[in-house]
Order: sequence, then C-alpha cells, then structure tokens
Amino acid sequence: MRIAVLGRTKVFYNVIDVLERSQNEIVLIGTCKEAEGYKVKASDFEQAAKRRNIPFFCSANINSKETIDLLQSVNADIAVSMNWLTLIGAEAINCFKYGILNAHPGDLPRYRGNACPNWALLNGENKIGVAIHFMNPEKLDDGEIARKEYIKIREDTYLSDIYRELETLIPQMFGRVIADIKNGMLMPQKQQGEALRCYPRKPCDSRIDWDRPCDYISKLVRASGKPFQPAYTYIEERKLNIEQVSILEYAEPCLVKYGQVVMIDKLNDKIGIAAADGVVVVEAGYFEEEPYKKITDIVRSTRTRAGYNVEDEIYKLKREMAVLKRKFNC
Repeated sequence: MRIAVLGRTKVFYNVIDVLERSQNEIVLIGTCKEAEGYKVKASDFEQAAKRRNIPFFCSANINSKETIDLLQSVNADIAVSMNWLTLIGAEAINCFKYGILNAHPGDLPRYRGNACPNWALLNGENKIGVAIHFMNPEKLDDGEIARKEYIKIREDTYLSDIYRELETLIPQMFGRVIADIKNGMLMPQKQQGEALRCYPRKPCDSRIDWDRPCDYISKLVRASGKPFQPAYTYIEERKLNIEQVSILEYAEPCLVKYGQVVMIDKLNDKIGIAAADGVVVVEAGYFEEEPYKKITDIVRSTRTRAGYNVEDEIYKLKREMAVLKRKFNC
C-alpha cells in the first residue's frame, strides 16, 4: 500500500520504519515545526524523506492549494497522521482513497484534544485509551475508530512510562490497521459515549500548590515530567524539579504552614514538605540551576519553605529597582 506520512513527535517517527517493514511504500513525508522539547525535529523527518528520495514538506497549512496539489501528486492510497498542528479539511482527506488515519493517545471520545495522558493521570483513571481513527474534516479527534487499545495505569505509573510505551504501541497499531485494510478485514466503529474536551497544558501548570492534598500533588508529579516540564516548586530562590514522590502522615500533631520543609533525610537525600493532609516526600529531583548538587546540600534546615510569596517578591524587586535608579540617576 502507498502511504503518505503526516505528523510530528518521536512516537510518530517510529511509524515510518514499521510500515515499511510490512511491505508498504512510503511515498511522501509531511510535518510541522516541532514544539519545544521534542526529541525528533522537522529536520529529522526531512532527512527520512531524502533517504527515500520522496517528496517532503514542512508547513502547518496542509489545506493550501500548493499542499493539496502535492498530496494528490503522490497517488497515495492512505495517509497516517499524529499530532498535526491544525485541523485538516475535506480536500486534503479526499486526496487519499482510504482517507487519513490519525493516532490519538486518549480514550475517544471521552479524552479528546490535547495532553490527554496528562489529564487522565490527573483524573485518577486506571487506564489510558490509545485510538487509531479515521479523520473527519475540520473536526478534532473525530471519526470512526479503526482500532483501540489500552495502557494500564498503576499507582506508580508516570507520564514517562506512558510515552515510552506509546513509542512502540502506536506504530504497531498503525501496522495492524493497515494490514486489516489491505486484507479487507477492517470493521470501523462509531465513537460512542460523552465527549470530554481536553485543553493544552503549559509548563507552568506543573508548579506545585502545597495547599492541595497529597494525593493530588502525587498525581501532578506523575502527570508531569519527561518528555515535558517536571513538577516543580521554588526553594531558597532556586527551582526544584520533582520527579518522584511518596506520601507520609505527619509524625506528630503539628501546626504548620503548607510548603514548610518538615523532614530532612541527608543519608538518602530526601526532604519532606507539608501539604494539606500530610507530608510529600521528594524521592527524586534536582535543582535546575545546580543539578549536580544533592537536594539536602541546599535544603539544610526545617526553617526552609517551598514556594514563592509573589507579593513579597514584587516588593523586593521594586526596592532593588529603586536602589539601581538612584545609583545610576535614572
């Protein structure tokens, strides 16, 4: 089968080789500019096209006349897609006999949109759906399901675990769907159930609010991290990226401001931070400015507190600016 490849991310890049090993022909590669932090970039997709001596384009404007003409020119039977930046219109989809298949790491239709694995972890789900579906024009993650599988979520499942599994699962799922189409065995199913729109998450959404319960903070840590910004807080005017936590009850009745460091374990390089209903123990993490240092080399006292008092910090900055203005006669 002649296949056009349209998408981004390391997960999707792996699809190319898997489809070729199943005696399919990749006839075009298209991508958009990568997001910050992506390991596989647009240049990597371009090199993959050059090695195969096939057409390549890098543009989010897939619905332009120029791109439509290119899609039509390669005479592909079907296109596969993942993480495309814009909605794809009918004219682009109709360039292919079987349309466009999209990979979506979310349990459609309930998890539709952006950052679905992150939201599922935050929501306390026990599994994450992974769907291959036919694309409907100008609609987000809509269309008949060609195949759906699940990744189980345990209490110790982190976002990095999900993405590691997606790197092999999604290419395999594409391969199985293409094989079913070639053999005339595919039976697509309509999406059923209530749709839940998931909106994008920003790096700042991973900042920990110590007024929240321990369970929520633990979920936030698990739903952040590689390949994105880890959960984080500020201590001693430094940014502490937190990769793994555990939860303890308070050792004794106490009065405490949430965010207070209440435990320092120098032997194991762990600190415990007070939250709304217990202590969050930082099992693994690093200070962004000094990743080579142990956490307990910097956090040495239970007088230390996590987080920023924004109003106090603004006040300090204004005072410093006033001093500088006087110094330089501004």
